[in-house]
Amino acid sequence: MALESLHASRRPFRSAHHVRRIMTDHEKSGVGTDTMASSGRSTQKRGFASFRHAAVDFDQEDGSELRDAATMDAVTYFGSLSRSEIGNKIVAAALRRATTAADRRRILRDPRPAVVVITVASSAWIETVERYLNGIKRDWFVVARSGADRQHTANVGNEGVAKALLRGQSVIGVAADPARQLPRTLTAAADVQIELGDLDTASVGTAMRSRFPGAAVAVPADALTALQLDDVVAAMRPGVSAEEAVELMRRASRRRSAGNDVSTAPDLATAIEFGAAREFGLALAQDIRDFKEGRQSWADSMKGGLFFGKPGTGKSVLCASIAAAAGVPLLRFSVASVFEKNSHLGTVIEAFKNLMNQAAAIGSCCIVALEEVEFIPRRDRLDDRGGGKSFWLPIIDLVMLLTDAGIAANEPNGGAGRPVGVFILACTNYLDMVEPALLRPNRLERAVEVSPPDAAGIANILRFHLSGALIGEDISAVARSLEGATAAECMAVVRAARRIARQAGRPMTLADLVAAAHGDDDRSPQVVWRTAVHEAAHAVAAVVTGEGGLVYVSIERHGGHTTVEGDRDDLPTLATIERTAVCLLAAGAAEASIVGSVSTGWSGTDRSDLGRVALLLSHVHACSGLAGNLFVRANTDAAIEAVRADPELGRAVEDHVRRLYARAVALVGRHRNRIVAVAEALFDKRHLDVTEVVTILSDIPENWTEVPEDRR
Repeated sequence: MALESLHASRRPFRSAHHVRRIMTDHEKSGVGTDTMASSGRSTQKRGFASFRHAAVDFDQEDGSELRDAATMDAVTYFGSLSRSEIGNKIVAAALRRATTAADRRRILRDPRPAVVVITVASSAWIETVERYLNGIKRDWFVVARSGADRQHTANVGNEGVAKALLRGQSVIGVAADPARQLPRTLTAAADVQIELGDLDTASVGTAMRSRFPGAAVAVPADALTALQLDDVVAAMRPGVSAEEAVELMRRASRRRSAGNDVSTAPDLATAIEFGAAREFGLALAQDIRDFKEGRQSWADSMKGGLFFGKPGTGKSVLCASIAAAAGVPLLRFSVASVFEKNSHLGTVIEAFKNLMNQAAAIGSCCIVALEEVEFIPRRDRLDDRGGGKSFWLPIIDLVMLLTDAGIAANEPNGGAGRPVGVFILACTNYLDMVEPALLRPNRLERAVEVSPPDAAGIANILRFHLSGALIGEDISAVARSLEGATAAECMAVVRAARRIARQAGRPMTLADLVAAAHGDDDRSPQVVWRTAVHEAAHAVAAVVTGEGGLVYVSIERHGGHTTVEGDRDDLPTLATIERTAVCLLAAGAAEASIVGSVSTGWSGTDRSDLGRVALLLSHVHACSGLAGNLFVRANTDAAIEAVRADPELGRAVEDHVRRLYARAVALVGRHRNRIVAVAEALFDKRHLDVTEVVTILSDIPENWTEVPEDRR
């Protein structure tokens, strides 16, 4: 048996007289404290008398409020409590609510040494709880750990705990994650487990009555939403009344919860700008309502989803719209913010646990929105260099645990009770960087793309941000000119239009919106011409090959875009996949033929023309059975990785791309005159719809091939 385990099992029995003698000795010398408990700082041992009334509150058996008379006289005279005293009042009340009479007798009156583990809601509580415990003149050995020190682990401090128990001292551990942060000997030998949840109205009310004697002020629950202990203490600062303190709490709560407000979110029922993602959102909102109102079981409900797409497409706004449609609270959480400078394993794990505890504490359905979820790395891309794998794996495992619907949706009392419906949505700009296990059943379950809106969607976004301005004006032309723009860019256009009107000292007009939409294009004529040729090649290729239905082509200042609606009448075949690839490759071939060189505009990412062709043909060769190989080497979403890892497969895809590029070169050669004509029109107008493109293709003389010299 290990030394610390042997020591822990041989706790000496001490008489009540012996305990009282030790307590008297420690009135002079201070209580025992774990040297690793406070990240290098010594535990504060001053002012026991100032804590006496709070300690007595925790020790009461009948619930009456016994206070130290001298302390209360001081409170009455000065009309204020110190930060420490307010914190101690809250902790004392919270401890009393979290313990039974039997727990308190075991800790405070039983002559035998006790081992107690206190789990706090966050590290913000640790200093105050530690100070409170050290102020209750008891022969206690306190181990309070925030996880901020690398020594705050289960393997450190075990011998100190064992020795304290052999000396007859009770041992109290305080941490947000006891299993990871407290000595293993302490947690294994615990007699009493105490969980201090987030701030509650009763505990804060106790502190309010002490801070404002005689004031009859209730603390409403909404005043404490998202607040930390220090926020409440700050609200009770000198010079404020009880009513003002409550209002300060409300104000702090509103500011901390500002990102969670869904009252101004677009109405999901009419938010057509979200496209197919809107349909998913409506279905999820209906499931949430059905579960909340008892019409559907948790097992039959959708659990959440992962939204992906380019920056600015409105993924975060969509989360708010879904919450509003479902009639449930939204809790936003920036994964990236957890990994800011000076973050360490303990604080990261605590942040995720606090999030889920906060969600579970709502007591009804809610949506948790994980922003920038790609900051949780994929396990298959970790390595052991620099300790990266050992740092990340516990975090990834915890996130998997907390996002599992069978666990995260339970009430926080050890997993017992019915699910309260914690639905989880996540957002990312980089789907390929997201841990695949997050998309398994009972977690996020499925990935849904949020694409830039079409013209109708853009018009809807513009109307939303116009907030009633330009009623009766036709903004469809402006919307068409912005096709390809993101929701964020559309919002910026409306702001720019308001600025134009404001600077002119008049109400906004349609002309202001048009001017803002076109904006100042700082691209050179050469860049605009190359972009026009690139997009014209996509458009012409789509029309002449029969690749779905061309919708529009645009080269507005926010970038070039060609939208084609694919053929939905049949499943993809080798012929249709190759046709799509040729249309994508035609842009590079046109740049080479008409401009004289190929730019990086068609390559660089999986979303580029060349990247999308690689994805299509990787699917063909690795998992579709369309290229003569009937062995499925990878799932569809992992096809590109399989090709990159297999040189032979990579060469097969490369050869296939080259063959299709030759077809694209031939297509550009046959229709070079038409591509130039469409590019010319794009250069002048910046935007063409399908009717305009088809008209150009039918009217241009077959032998017209001249390219303006200043745009070559």
